[in-house]
Amino acid sequence: MLIKNGNVITENEILKGFDVLIEGDEIVKIGKDLSGIEVIDASGKYVMPGLIDIHTHGGFGGDFSDATIDSYDKALSFHSKNGTTSLLTSSVTAPVEDILKLIDMTRRYKAKENPICRVLGAHIEGPFISVKNKGAQKEEYLRRPADGYDFISKNVDVIKTITVSTELPGMADMIKELKSLGVVVAGGHDDGKEEEIYPAIDAGLSLCTHWYCAMSTARVENGKRSAGLMEIGLTDDRLTLELLADNHHIIPQLLKMAYKMKGADKLVLVSDCLRAGGQPKDGRVYTLGRENDTEATKFIVDLGVARLLDGTRFAGSITPLGVMLKNVTGEGIPLVDAVKMASITPARVIGVDELYGSIAEGKKADIYIADAELNPEMTIVNGKIVES
Repeated sequence: MLIKNGNVITENEILKGFDVLIEGDEIVKIGKDLSGIEVIDASGKYVMPGLIDIHTHGGFGGDFSDATIDSYDKALSFHSKNGTTSLLTSSVTAPVEDILKLIDMTRRYKAKENPICRVLGAHIEGPFISVKNKGAQKEEYLRRPADGYDFISKNVDVIKTITVSTELPGMADMIKELKSLGVVVAGGHDDGKEEEIYPAIDAGLSLCTHWYCAMSTARVENGKRSAGLMEIGLTDDRLTLELLADNHHIIPQLLKMAYKMKGADKLVLVSDCLRAGGQPKDGRVYTLGRENDTEATKFIVDLGVARLLDGTRFAGSITPLGVMLKNVTGEGIPLVDAVKMASITPARVIGVDELYGSIAEGKKADIYIADAELNPEMTIVNGKIVES
């Protein structure tokens, strides 16, 4: 396969009018005037690395927590159509047996040889989070480290990341152990203070889950002001921040502040997309988490964002990464950096950057082609065009 005359976005520049030669599932050459078979004319279009979403729950009516083939196929199709070629399946706070079902189904999809969107593993969002900043998560399913986390440590072949609250008793020890097993630990849905957050970072916390959303912030207690994870995330170079850039969770001013302080190498665009992604925006009621869980939280799509039925909180987004690229470039962030935040930076966060995350010779042929306005044109996974 030869992608011809595209504006090829590498890690650090845009190569105008370049070709990308693919053999099998690998990028073998980038240059001009290359020859090959199955030519794709990309004149005037952007040829960028396939996007990598390390925090997403579903789309097209499916939620990964359903742990069914139908829901996985729906969700993967939605993200693939919008330029995402790899992702982590995200759970919600739920009974352990339900989280294990997601892990088992993710393991099954992780083994697929020719996916429409590659499943790299799972992100476990909770249940080790705070009551105060649980967001739309169910309080009755929350746990502490003392309740046991062997269901995490026994499944590190699948689990890539986990979101935890730093102030929970025993959390620093839990973080240290999970990091030693290869799990990336993220802080979020927390109520932590400096004296709890810094020990967690020292133990291995390296990521902030949807920064600014459901996250501790500066406070005054007993006459002393203490920073929260929101501020420490901006100022500690050991932390990378997830940005939910749907123009609702992260508004333009917050986006610009994060970009100015962290830069594209320490920012990751995530969709946090729910099953309502790609569905008619008609105000219908949806389930957060497993569809047939009668006790699960319900949400409604209102004004382009998912909210709880009482309107008090956001419940996640309905926006894929491909649209978020348009959002952030529309606020003045250079396209090369925006793409980096949705490809090579998340790949590095979860340790898969040797194969994925950039257009470079020797890497997997996962490619997203978009028009001049960044509307999706074609998604290629493993050197194969994903049929719409």
